[in-house]
Amino acid sequence: MSVKTRRQREAQARRESILKAARKLFWKQGFAGTTMPKIAAAAELAPGTLYLYFPSKSALYAELLVEGYGLLLERLEKVSPSSAGTPAGAIPTGKGAADRGELDVLVDAFLGFAAEQPEYFRIIFFVLQGESTAGRSAALDARQIRRLQDLENRCKSAALRLVTAAHADQPAAESAATADALWAMLAGVVFFWSDTAQFPAVARQAKKLLGRGLFG
Repeated sequence: MSVKTRRQREAQARRESILKAARKLFWKQGFAGTTMPKIAAAAELAPGTLYLYFPSKSALYAELLVEGYGLLLERLEKVSPSSAGTPAGAIPTGKGAADRGELDVLVDAFLGFAAEQPEYFRIIFFVLQGESTAGRSAALDARQIRRLQDLENRCKSAALRLVTAAHADQPAAESAATADALWAMLAGVVFFWSDTAQFPAVARQAKKLLGRGLFG
C-alpha cells in the first residue's frame, strides 16, 4: 500500500469517526447543546484537527442529514412497487392503481428506518425543530437547505406517488398536501411512541387509519 493510499484511508476513517461521534452528541444533547470541542473530544481529536474536516457545526450537521436522508431514500426505493411496463421504483398511476398493501410496505419502511436508525431519524425530524421556531433555516446556509430539501422531496415522492395513484382525479396541490400529512403523521407516531411498549400496536393502528383515509 502506497503512502498516499494509506493516508487517504486514515483520513476517511477519521472522518467517519467524527460523524459517528457527532451523530450521537446531536441525538443526545441537541444541536444547541453540542459544540465542536465536545465533538472533537468524543472523536479523540484536537479541535484544530476537527476543523480540517468540517469548517463548522452546521456543516457537520448538514452532512449527517445528507447521510440520513440517503439511508431513508434507499429503504423507500427498495419497497416502492413496480408493475409490468412501469419502471422499478415508481408506483403505477391511474385510478385504483394503488392499494393498501402498497401503503403498508411504505409505512413499514418508514417506521423500520426509525426503529433501526434512531439517531439519524431524530436528527432528520426532531433535533433542530425542537430547539428553534426557525428550524433548520436558522442553522444551515441556503445551499445546504436547497440540497436537503431536494433529498427530502425525493423521499416524500414515494408517498406522493402512492397518493396520486390512489386518487388520480385529485388536484395536484391536494395530493401534495395529503402526502405531506401522511409523512407528518408517521413522524408523529415515532416521536410520541417509539420508546414505549405500545409502539407496535400504535403503528398497526396508524396503518389502518391511513388505509381508511386513502382508500376508504
